[in-house]
Amino acid sequence: MSTGKETPRQRMIGMMYLVLTALLALQVSSAIIEKFYALNQSMETTVNNGIQYNTDRLAIIKKAVANRGNSAADQQTQTQAEELRTKTESVVSFMNKLKTEMIVKTGGYDEDGNLKGAKEETEVEVYMLGTNKLNGKAYELQNKLNEYIVFVNKSSGMNFSKLALDAKDDPMYQNNADQKNKDFAQLNFAQTPLVAAMAVVSDLQTKVTNIESTLMNQYLATLGQDDFMVDNMIPIVRAKSKYVPAGTTYEAEVLMAASSSSLAPTMQVGTQVLTVNKEGIGSYNFKAGGGAYSADGLLKKTWTAQIKIKKPNGKDTLYTVSEDYFVVKPVIQIQSAAQTGLYFNCGNKVDIMVPALGAEYNPEFKATGATVKSTGTKGRVYIIPNAASTKIAVYNKGQFIGDENFNVKAIPKPTIEVRVNGQLINARTGISHMALKNISIKAIPDADFAASQPEDAMYKVTEWEIDFGRGRRPVPGLPKMTPSDQLVSMSGKAQNLQDKDMIFVTPKKIMRKNYLGTWEEVKVASTPILIPILEN
Repeated sequence: MSTGKETPRQRMIGMMYLVLTALLALQVSSAIIEKFYALNQSMETTVNNGIQYNTDRLAIIKKAVANRGNSAADQQTQTQAEELRTKTESVVSFMNKLKTEMIVKTGGYDEDGNLKGAKEETEVEVYMLGTNKLNGKAYELQNKLNEYIVFVNKSSGMNFSKLALDAKDDPMYQNNADQKNKDFAQLNFAQTPLVAAMAVVSDLQTKVTNIESTLMNQYLATLGQDDFMVDNMIPIVRAKSKYVPAGTTYEAEVLMAASSSSLAPTMQVGTQVLTVNKEGIGSYNFKAGGGAYSADGLLKKTWTAQIKIKKPNGKDTLYTVSEDYFVVKPVIQIQSAAQTGLYFNCGNKVDIMVPALGAEYNPEFKATGATVKSTGTKGRVYIIPNAASTKIAVYNKGQFIGDENFNVKAIPKPTIEVRVNGQLINARTGISHMALKNISIKAIPDADFAASQPEDAMYKVTEWEIDFGRGRRPVPGLPKMTPSDQLVSMSGKAQNLQDKDMIFVTPKKIMRKNYLGTWEEVKVASTPILIPILEN
């Protein structure tokens, strides 16, 4: 494994196995890059909306403090809100600079306004991780985010969780053998395309502005803003994102502008009644389901909410608001040591991951042309093909994610290797009968098969024969041998041999031990291997 003192190139060399299999099994298409770009744009819109919302909250706080007589307590609340706005703006601006610098370092924009280095990984990694923890921008980002959480918790008395976690502190990765030793920077920016890195930063910005929104509303509540009455209401929906991978949670806030607890609105979507908090904000969430995706992997859906509230005249008023969202077809990542296909009737160990689902990934697999067995690690399974091709359907908490097709190839036949006195025999020089001590036989697995399927590549010759020939006839006094072991002594036999005699070694039965620990017979040609007796 790599360490924090190694360069990105050294880490990549040290993880050659992982990188090689990922490059072959995970082909990032332009369509996926475009989806990442769309996701990032949506999150950036959410961030900008959040900044405007929080700026407006601060303006309302200032006005309310003035209207209430500028009491010492209210002024302290206003100071807390102003410090919060300043601190949030500083952190968000720093993250904007990170995204801008990554774009510059990967080539900027082309003449059509598209990112030239949308797929670029190396420049992003070098900039964000650096050559050590002293100059990697991701480590500076981690420190700023953690300092921000310390600040808001201390100033508000609340207990927000850290935003920038190392793998050992993140429930999603702390038990993952491949990820648990990585730090925040490595988890989020190592081997990550530009657009994905930008989306990571934008996601962190949404979390920062959401924390600020929570505190701004808390400060408003302390000023009594939940007690005022209004007679003109505008329904508003604040969705965290309009692009949602299938199987993940869609989250949104449904609210009436300037609503208060005294107005007590009721809200529902379809037959589902929403929980409304003391600020008049209703929360709505559901699992986003897939369906007939468009050619670019998107599925547009709509939900509608109804909000009932009493006006100052005491009459009920019903408002209706609809919101569109887009379900994004998740990308299924496959990693397997068998790079060009699965081996028939073998326990092919395969990692099937859907990164977009994050901690909510709880997969189920249905196979056609194969049997699937769990390894005990989430997403890692044994696929045992029993047909010429295999299809694996991936589900998450009952939601269909997508299909993955695999080619299936036959197990390559082992090579039969015969040795005399522990050495391979040279058919031209042969061996002197006086030098003949023992003969051994082995079944050697194909090198690629053994490398990718070590648990399926153990062979044993259980039946074989040794014949002795002189011209067209058997050697007198030397009957056929049927050894029970893979090594047999020639003591008492060699003296009966003479120049130009021939020893015929013929494999009869080969067994293979599979990943379950059971033995099965392997059909091989019973072709004799010749050992000439030549007296020089």
